[in-house]
Amino acid sequence: MELVWSTSNIWNLSLEEALLLGKDFSKYVVLDMGKLKDFLKEKGIDDLKNLLNEYDLKPLLIIHDEKVGGKFDEERIKEILVLSHHLNIPYFFINSDVKPENLSFIVALEVFKRNLERLKEIVDLPLVIKNNFHGIVNTFGKAYKLAKSLDNVFLYFDIFHYYLSGEELEVFRDKDLSLIKFVVLKDAENVPRYYLREYQQLFPGDGVIPIIQIFNYLREGGFDGYVVPELRRPEYEKMSAKDFVNTLFEKSKNILSNI
Repeated sequence: MELVWSTSNIWNLSLEEALLLGKDFSKYVVLDMGKLKDFLKEKGIDDLKNLLNEYDLKPLLIIHDEKVGGKFDEERIKEILVLSHHLNIPYFFINSDVKPENLSFIVALEVFKRNLERLKEIVDLPLVIKNNFHGIVNTFGKAYKLAKSLDNVFLYFDIFHYYLSGEELEVFRDKDLSLIKFVVLKDAENVPRYYLREYQQLFPGDGVIPIIQIFNYLREGGFDGYVVPELRRPEYEKMSAKDFVNTLFEKSKNILSNI
């Protein structure tokens, strides 16, 4: 397992600042599309490639806000794909939109799968689907079935959203968990899941999610991919950027050392 720096951490940093900060903690990076677009307003893609080479950082993924539901914006997808090719990025991120009110989850998933098949005709990279509790693909189980049924489709597993879904650890049994390419690592406050909000995320190990148990299941099922410590919490924004990242990676390494 490899720890990965995400530039989605610490929103008030520019892409350049985030890369400079993260280079001492990982050789891999996930790029935030918003920060990437801001960078490209002033500089070119070759400037970014030079920066990544200088910092010895390998980009793995671009995280973006373009969601897939009953439809998707093909031009936006192609824009992200072009950037991915320029930066030699090996995976393409997919997140599901909220379920349309007039559709059942079963029908919405069927529509999502059809659009996923259309996306595969456009995007010539492996797709990684996020389990998004607020979207159509709102559980790990649903994401897994999609990945299992389609070639070159894998999983971007968010531990916080898994916890929100209320799925049991048994959901990981007897599954090929090598389909998980990324695990997003964060913890949660001790409040009922129904009331839990995104801003109540905590450093790994500081909350109530059974993270070590989850990783034990993942490892036994074949996961040996990338671990992305990434979280947002208003109190953490008051920390210095260096202290935040030091704490984030120290606690993440402690989790992985206990697996």
